[in-house]
Amino acid sequence: MRTFVYNITNKKLNSMLIFNTTYLVSDKAHGSWLKWIREQHIPFMLDSTYFSQPQVARVITSAEQEGTSFSVQFKVSDMRTLKNWNQEYSAIFQENCSQQFGSEVIFFTTVLELIDND
Repeated sequence: MRTFVYNITNKKLNSMLIFNTTYLVSDKAHGSWLKWIREQHIPFMLDSTYFSQPQVARVITSAEQEGTSFSVQFKVSDMRTLKNWNQEYSAIFQENCSQQFGSEVIFFTTVLELIDND
């Protein structure tokens, strides 16, 4: 099971953020993963009411890897909101992915701070 890698204690609490999860998806799981992202994961995240504006992108890389990397991003209003989601939902998120795909999909998360969000 993956853990979330951000430290919320030393960050500004009122900046607009992007919550990014990067996935490495095996060729075997590719089709079922895309279906899961579209039909289950994105609705799960939006239904939590903590996130908005989901985006899914393929990561372009010159490195050889087995499978395809994807970035799934959501906007979140601030670090406090992300902390609340983390406490309430992150274990469910991790368990959902693990149960669906086991070792066919691995992931890590990052938090991005928007510099210009006027």
